[in-house]
Amino acid sequence: MTEQAIYYMVECDYPHETAEERAAFDKFYWKHISMLLTIPGFLTAQRFHCAQDVRAPFLALYRLTGPDVMTSDAYTSKAGRLSVDPKFRPKMINWDRNLVQGPDGTSDPDLATEMESCLTLIDRRKPGAAALPLDFVPLTVMGLDQTIAQRGVKVGPSDIGEPLAGWEMRLWHPIHAVRTPNPG
Repeated sequence: MTEQAIYYMVECDYPHETAEERAAFDKFYWKHISMLLTIPGFLTAQRFHCAQDVRAPFLALYRLTGPDVMTSDAYTSKAGRLSVDPKFRPKMINWDRNLVQGPDGTSDPDLATEMESCLTLIDRRKPGAAALPLDFVPLTVMGLDQTIAQRGVKVGPSDIGEPLAGWEMRLWHPIHAVRTPNPG
């Protein structure tokens, strides 16, 4: 049986005025990811930043063993929106959490992104938009906030190309390499 690709995608903004505020946010998020990676079913974690002018320029991407991880006692007892340090929570805005899966019967896509590469997301913004471009892997939205109707993804060079009517395309640069749970 092929392992289905399931991802938990958290997008937010954290307005900051100084490099020190950004460094503190990054340090907090590193610890938060460390905690999440102790939860059974969290396989990988990676954070990204989008340099474009978007409502939520930070993305945390987690690969899961399945959607049931998000409703497990291990997750609900120590994670979720209220698990965010109260020092940072008030400034985290435009916060969307979506659970997505790759194509049925495949373990694709592997969204682990090398530091010199990029993750490109494309979201349908208008019902009448053209079909998802063929160079993107379709992701099915399956849970949580469900703030997107359709999403496509690709990993590779930093080239967005021409804007596509009815779609929003964002280029994400890794903040750190892919992290995995610490063994034992």
